[in-house]
Amino acid sequence: MKKKDFLKLFLFPALLFCISATLSQSIHAQSGWFYQNSGTNFALNDVYFINENTGWIAGYSIVLKTTNGGLNWISQTLPEQTNNTGIYFLNENTGFITGDISQIYQSYLYLFKTTNGGINWNTINYYITSGFFGTASSKDIYAVNDNTILKTYRENDSYTSAGSIMKSTNGGTNFFHTIVCGFTIGLSFTDSQTGWTTSTNFSASPIGGIFKIYKTTNTGDNWNELFNDTQTGNLPIEGRAIQFLNSSTGYILGQGSNTIFIKTTNGGINWLLDTLYHNKNRTMYFTDVNTGWIAGTSYGSNSNISKTTNGGINWADQNIQGTESINKIFFINSNTGWAVCSNGIILKTTTGGITNIQFTNTEIPKHHSLYQNYPNPFNSITNVKFKMLNSGFAEIKVYDITGKLIKVLTSKKYEAGEHTVRFDAAGLPSGVYFYRLTAGEYYAVKKMVLIR
Repeated sequence: MKKKDFLKLFLFPALLFCISATLSQSIHAQSGWFYQNSGTNFALNDVYFINENTGWIAGYSIVLKTTNGGLNWISQTLPEQTNNTGIYFLNENTGFITGDISQIYQSYLYLFKTTNGGINWNTINYYITSGFFGTASSKDIYAVNDNTILKTYRENDSYTSAGSIMKSTNGGTNFFHTIVCGFTIGLSFTDSQTGWTTSTNFSASPIGGIFKIYKTTNTGDNWNELFNDTQTGNLPIEGRAIQFLNSSTGYILGQGSNTIFIKTTNGGINWLLDTLYHNKNRTMYFTDVNTGWIAGTSYGSNSNISKTTNGGINWADQNIQGTESINKIFFINSNTGWAVCSNGIILKTTTGGITNIQFTNTEIPKHHSLYQNYPNPFNSITNVKFKMLNSGFAEIKVYDITGKLIKVLTSKKYEAGEHTVRFDAAGLPSGVYFYRLTAGEYYAVKKMVLIR
């Protein structure tokens, strides 16, 4: 064979393969998140790790365990085929799972326990609820020790909602309601005594409801109301996740008309509410007071995970173009975390979600830009400036603090370059407003303050 033919037949295809493999790995690495094989396409609802290697996942009719950081996941068997929604482990041996079976007119709630890392699971508690086309579930569970366990409880039918925090002092054999309120989904404790939760009461006619935040200082025996928000004619906030890092700093992720991020730095005496215009509102996890992630779906955004490094002041998109519906996210440290999804997908990061690729040039990539309005704060009239990288359609909308659309400032095709539109706030009350630029796949949101 001639040398030229050898190059064509062997070296050139090999070179293409290497280029293709390198390109594929680079594109995959750019998200900072990579897939792990769950072996199922059932919905995965919760994930809990006790160290970088050992963790469990609870899902619809399935429990999975890994002892090597998720390289392999082994299915474990429960006594019942339940939709498992909450999981908590005290150590590598002792853990609890909450599950439910919802049917017309009644729901069956279960508590399962293992004392050998999930080799065997036993039914500890079995509870039946009734209602007209209703469903009931316990979304979160927290165990102080083998005996003292708390879990959230929620039920709803076609017209109303209800819920409570339930507590057991005999290892889950019996539970009692410590507070009867609305939907409860999350619990967060900083020690065995001190914890927080949220509740939401919905009303279908008229549309509305009440969102509340509670605190306990005696392991849930009593709960004190810290905050409430009442909505009439709009959807109330529904708390989706809550986490306190210490006795002062805590975060809540919720869903109302838009995604709501709520923060306190004084133990819940005061709360700051921020509206986020996307649907990453299903789950949240912070590893310290500054570093955290929120996740959900990519609807209204170009990603399904966002990260903050300044306590929620700013968020950066991760897992760009991710289409999974993420139900729960969990981090063991600031670098290593997992996200579980509705279609059986498991995502993992070992870089805090940041791409492993390091770019050697320092040139900032060019893109459309939205600038801060000026003046700001303003009285009645302000200017909004934006830049188009190339010609295309651009739209700028203004929203109030509840997420209600106030005005469309512009909605048309623009040439490449900088442009300015004017916002006349005549007739609007003082307060915080948001303006959002959408141009192709790019979007950006900024705040402005109207002062009368």
